[in-house]
Amino acid sequence: GKVVTLRSISYSLEYQKKYIKHKKMKKVLFFCIALCAITMVKAQETLTLNQCLQMAIDNNLSLKISRNEVAKGKQTISENRAKLYPQINAVAQLNDNFTPPVSVTDGSAYGKSYNVTKTLQYNASAGLQLQMPLYNQMVLTAIDISKTVDHLNQLSYEKAREDLIVQTAKAYYMAQNTLEQIRLVNDNIKRLEELRDITQAFYDNQMSLEVDLKRVNLNIENLTVQRDNAVAMLDQQYTMLKYVIDYPADKAIQVTDMEPAKIEEVKANGLNTGLYELQLLEKKKELTKKQTKLAKDGYLPTLSLTGSLMYSAFTDKFEHWFHSGDSNHWYGSNGLGLQVRVPIFDGFEKRSKIRRAKIEEDNARIGYENALKGMQANYINAVSEVNNCQRNYKKQSDNYLLAQDVYSVTADQYKEGVSSMTAVLQDEMRMSEAMNNYLTACYSYKIANLSLLKLTGQLDQVK
Repeated sequence: GKVVTLRSISYSLEYQKKYIKHKKMKKVLFFCIALCAITMVKAQETLTLNQCLQMAIDNNLSLKISRNEVAKGKQTISENRAKLYPQINAVAQLNDNFTPPVSVTDGSAYGKSYNVTKTLQYNASAGLQLQMPLYNQMVLTAIDISKTVDHLNQLSYEKAREDLIVQTAKAYYMAQNTLEQIRLVNDNIKRLEELRDITQAFYDNQMSLEVDLKRVNLNIENLTVQRDNAVAMLDQQYTMLKYVIDYPADKAIQVTDMEPAKIEEVKANGLNTGLYELQLLEKKKELTKKQTKLAKDGYLPTLSLTGSLMYSAFTDKFEHWFHSGDSNHWYGSNGLGLQVRVPIFDGFEKRSKIRRAKIEEDNARIGYENALKGMQANYINAVSEVNNCQRNYKKQSDNYLLAQDVYSVTADQYKEGVSSMTAVLQDEMRMSEAMNNYLTACYSYKIANLSLLKLTGQLDQVK
């Protein structure tokens, strides 16, 4: 029959010799490539997602800045608390009065209308001064505000940590997706190379047109370009991943292979109202209330303890201080006192501060309500997106498997001489398209899951 004749011609002795020769050359080339690949694999480190997440948390520079902000906030608390402690200062002063001041007093006791006393040209003083607040509500409120700010810094750090986890996971998933794309494209290239060898045999035996051989070679070139682009893209994605986890740029890394079967469904158990974004806004509401109170505290009086221990000396000539006598005698003075400060009028400055603080308080309340409603909407959309991506992923996965089966059947029929090259290449194009759709659906499904994990407070499941 016709099929038997085609097969007997296609596998003629002449073709067998050529095929064996090409096969030996391919084995040698494959061995060299494999040797190079083994050397490269040994030089690079394969990192799991969990390892990348831990490296990012430990090493990411932006997160280190957030940790420093937390430490700085604690120092601010200590700084404000210090205002409640006694403030003791050592002071020293030396004056040269070029034109000494005079004092005029009643001189009737001395038989004069006025008694004029001239101050000596030089005077010096040295000692200790004490200042300690006994009651200052503004200082107490400022300490309370600094504690709230410290809590805000800690929440900001936790939010930055969550954002970093999401960023790292997205970068890792993208690299996994591209790596899987390279693997699948290489499989397609191998299938087309086998098809090309058969087409070459057909052509050598005048059973196929030259245009068929050109078509399959063109498809191989297109897939090769697609693979090379994916390789370049993967290199860029590795560079970004190394930056996020602060990995040495000169060292090679590799992500693990994508395992679609391990994609776990996220439990949609409702929006987590304890998300750090909402906690931040809630704490900002509290902060604005305390800032309003701080502005109102400006109307309250303050009470302070004051004290001094001073020594002073006077002389008419500077050199007299270096000789014994009254001119170098130091006179002591010391005492304690209470100081009350009652604000009466400040040009309506405090009133303006209170009004501004109340506006900021209202804005914080509105901002929290707006964010809460926005996240509730995001949660509903995230659940819908996950369900949609899950259906799409399963369909695209089935379509890709179906496209592979169709291509295999058509390729076998072509080998038997039943099907045409055009049909084979069309099925190959459909298979490539199904592959791209499958990879896109897989990545979208993972990203949708990631968003839902964050909204439900389950990011600890990302591993």
